Amino acid sequence: MKIDMRQFTGPQAGSAKYDVLTALSLIGFAGGGGRAVSILRLIGLVTARYNWRQDELCVCQRDMARMWGVTERTAKREVRAWIEARLMIRTRTGVRGRAGAYRLDMVEIRAQAAPLWPRVGPDYVERMAPVEEVPVSAAPAAELAEAAPARGTWRAVMRRIRLADPAVHSAWIAPLVPAGDDGRVLRLRAPTRYGAHYVQTHLTRLLAEAVEAEMGPGRRVLVEAAV
Repeated sequence: MKIDMRQFTGPQAGSAKYDVLTALSLIGFAGGGGRAVSILRLIGLVTARYNWRQDELCVCQRDMARMWGVTERTAKREVRAWIEARLMIRTRTGVRGRAGAYRLDMVEIRAQAAPLWPRVGPDYVERMAPVEEVPVSAAPAAELAEAAPARGTWRAVMRRIRLADPAVHSAWIAPLVPAGDDGRVLRLRAPTRYGAHYVQTHLTRLLAEAVEAEMGPGRRVLVEAAV
């Protein structure tokens, strides 16, 4: 199921947002203990301060700590835990009094919650896995819940795109081969000139967002033809 952020600002935005919060709740319930408290803090922060139109959370850790009634050290630890748990992506580091910016990792939230959808009920399963997909009780739940490759790797980028848009991954992304990465430019090689041109022309944003999420911000993606 391709994740389209426009659903969070359109006519049915309220329902879409509640579904994301429900998915986070399921992840928290499954973790229990300290994990549940951590997810509750995240839900409270998202409910109060998430900018759905910009798909961004821009709140300094001092304000997080005040909201939760904890120390800034605890707030810093929570943010780090969410990033490590692949629930959130840091898009800008906070420096010199400027708040950091973060984005919910919708692909991973959906993946981690997928095996738990039936706990809510069939209506929730239907909303999260539309009828055109294979039922969640079959292949997708296992596929979505598979062990994620280590961050910082092309395999992690590939998995993210496959979960977000399987058809695009199969047709255009799977054939790409890493050809170099100096930390500033990630070079990918497509088997044909047409494939390289199509990816560079039509899939730049999808590819760039996946690379940012899995390999960190700041890289430019360059797709070249093998021949």
